[in-house]
Order: sequence, then structure tokens, then C-alpha cells
Amino acid sequence: MVRSTLRFFGLLLLATAFAALMIDATRSIASKSLIVMDLEQTAAALAPVKLALLKEVVQARAHPYLYDPVLVDLLRLPTFLGLAALGLLFFRLAREPRPTIGYSSR
Repeated sequence: MVRSTLRFFGLLLLATAFAALMIDATRSIASKSLIVMDLEQTAAALAPVKLALLKEVVQARAHPYLYDPVLVDLLRLPTFLGLAALGLLFFRLAREPRPTIGYSSR
């Protein structure tokens, strides 16, 4: 049950990543220059209050290096790349464990 749920959300994230890639391609073709929306722009468009809250919480309660090099660099990733990576991570988590060949099951 958990594996099928993870696969469903992984597939949903990969489909969303493809849609984000197509949106970026359409904008790039229309403007005749490369336009790629990053995760910060997308999160600011979808939930600006939550993004500001996330930044404040990470700066106040986490290690100082967690915000500046880690979170800032993650938010600079293109939206389609971040969503695809998260979808592939879900697929990796939903994978069946490898069979243990050559070991006794007793």
C-alpha cells in the first residue's frame, strides 16, 4: 500500500516536472531567449507566505550553514529539475528490496 502510494506521488511529480519543462520551453520560444523558472520563483508564486516562513524558521532554528549554502542553492534549481529529482526519489523509495540470494531464511 505504501509502495503504490509512493509510486503514485512519484509519477505525479514526474508529470508535473514535465509540465514545468514544457512551460519553460514555451516561454523561452516566445521570448527567443532562455527562460527557466527556479524553485524560489515557483514557490513565491504558489505560496509566498509559506516560503517566507520557511526561510525564517530555517534561519532561526537550524544551523547557520543550512540556510545560506544549502537551502539557497536548492531554491536556485530549475523547477522541473527539482520536481523530477523528488519524483525519482519517491520511485527509489517505492522499489522492492533486493532478494537475499544465498542466505538462509531461518
